[in-house]
Amino acid sequence: MDPTLKTFLDLKKSLVLDTKLPAIRKQKSGVPKVPKHMMEKSLEADPYKRLANSVIKELPSKTDLVERFEQFITAEEAKL
Repeated sequence: MDPTLKTFLDLKKSLVLDTKLPAIRKQKSGVPKVPKHMMEKSLEADPYKRLANSVIKELPSKTDLVERFEQFITAEEAKL
């Protein structure tokens, strides 16, 4: 028998047992940093502008948009 084949057959058990296991990823456990532009930005006092800005940024679907407007209208009518 070829000596290379003989050593391969002798080592096959160790080849299977010596394989590396995949590493487990560690989770980051820190407090997320807030970007500076978000800290400096003040909240809008005008509810109309707040609604408009949120709709522009989030781009909701038509049904969600209608629901938001209905909620806004009922909230504003309740103030009257």
